[in-house]
Parts: sequence; C-alpha cells; structure tokens
Amino acid sequence: MRTHRLFEALCLLAVFVLPAFAQDAAHDSATAHVKLDADAGGCADSTVLPKLPFCRIDNCEKKESDHRDIPIKDDGNGEPVTNPVDGESRAIMYECREGSTPANLVQQAVEALRVAGFEVPYQFVDKEGSVTARKGDLWVLFDAASRFYTLTELKAVSDLESATDAVAMADAIEHYGHVPAYGIQFQPGKADLAPEAEVAIGEVAAMLADHPEWRVRIVGHTDNTGNKDANMTLSMRRAGTVVTLLIAKGVKKTRLEVAGAGDGEPVADNNTETGRAKNRRIEIVKLQTP
Repeated sequence: MRTHRLFEALCLLAVFVLPAFAQDAAHDSATAHVKLDADAGGCADSTVLPKLPFCRIDNCEKKESDHRDIPIKDDGNGEPVTNPVDGESRAIMYECREGSTPANLVQQAVEALRVAGFEVPYQFVDKEGSVTARKGDLWVLFDAASRFYTLTELKAVSDLESATDAVAMADAIEHYGHVPAYGIQFQPGKADLAPEAEVAIGEVAAMLADHPEWRVRIVGHTDNTGNKDANMTLSMRRAGTVVTLLIAKGVKKTRLEVAGAGDGEPVADNNTETGRAKNRRIEIVKLQTP
C-alpha cells in the first residue's frame, strides 16, 4: 500500500510539477539570451574599458569643463572619502542583458581596469555598485544600477596649476568653481609665508577686487607627512594666515571663510616629492551668494 501511494505521488509530480519547472527554466534561458538593440548612434565605445560582454551602448555625453567629487577610499564607516577633480569628461551609458547585477558588473570592470594598468583605490557594491580607477591624470568612474552602468572618463586639467595671476585665477573659478593658489607657499611645517608668497597674495586680492560680488572660502591643504591631527591644524592655520593678509589688503572679512582639509584631499601622489608639493596648497573656492 505504501509503495502504491509513493508511485501515485511520483506520477502527480511528473504530470504537474516537472512541466512547470521545465517551462520556467526555458523562460529563464530565453530571457538570458534575448538580443539587445544595436548601440546608440553617435556614441563611440570606450577604449579604456570597452563595453562588457552582453551589453550595448545606450547613450553618451561629453563635457569640456566638468567638476566631480570622486570617491577615493572608504572612511571606515561605510562612507566614501571624496576628492575634487576638474577636467574634460566623457560619459557612456550601457545597458546589459537581463540577469546582470551590479556585483557582477563591478567585478568585471575591476578585473579589466587592473589588467589595463589602472589603480583601483575605491570600489563599493550593494544594491548599486561604484568603482574609481586612476592612471596618471586619467580618472575612470564606473557606476552600476540594476543591469545598467555608466562609465565616465575624466581627464584632469593641468592648466589650473598655471593660473597664477588675477585674471587667470578668476577664469578658472568661473569654469570650475575653485582654483589652487600655488604661489602661496609657506615655510616648512609652519603657517608663516615664504617671502615669494606676497606676490600671489596680491593677485588673489586683485581678483577679489575685480569681482566684488564674490564670497570665497580659503582652504588649506597639506601633504601626508606627519600626524593627521597636526596636518589638519596646520592647514587651518595656513588658511587663516591668508585670510588675515587679504583683509589687510582691503578685502572685507564678510567675504571670506576659513577652512582646513589637512591631508584628506590629495590631488597627486604623496609618494613623490612632486606629488607632495601639489598637495601642499591653498584653494580658493567660490561660495554661492545668499
């Protein structure tokens, strides 16, 4: 009797359950191989990270002047630490086949970027995914959501470093919202200006005189030499020195803010002296008018 009932149950499974299971499996297989549309017209594929398998170009855009706060590392609490980068950008949006996930897309991107010689300082995956990669002055941002991803190539500008007079600094601020004042140098480990910095202070004051409607934030930055807390204090003191001198040159105090970023926002490699010199800087950041 027990054997007979078992046989009946197996027959019911064969009649009702197995066909449904086979139908679902066939549907999943068909869905995975649905042919995507052709690439969008007028959009060329990336040569840095060509489109991933079973994906298509959906859209694209270019910007001659772009500003991005790029994630460069995790702060230890799950939040990204960002670094401001300006330059010319190109973004390509891709659509991938059904079944693609942010985790899978991020994994493929990271592997391909590392093979191409890129440093990958940041990656994150949850319901969405994000990757930051860098090679020299080329930054690559990879953002995935569902079965879509956007690849942004950002070529960092170098002309900001050459903006040393009032007109050039104002032009940079108009384009990017900020400019580094590399002419404002300090004595090593101190908030005292180097003798040659007086000329640069004068140019900043002249720029602000030419644009009386501007309010700016003076931000001090250091390299990563020494203690982080000490670097933060030093960066704030250096910014304060600049503000004091600008006020002495006639700039109204209400137009100026002071901030220190320490060594937390590098723009170059701290492993070289050239990079550390770029990271030791005063940034002039334009504030929104109330």
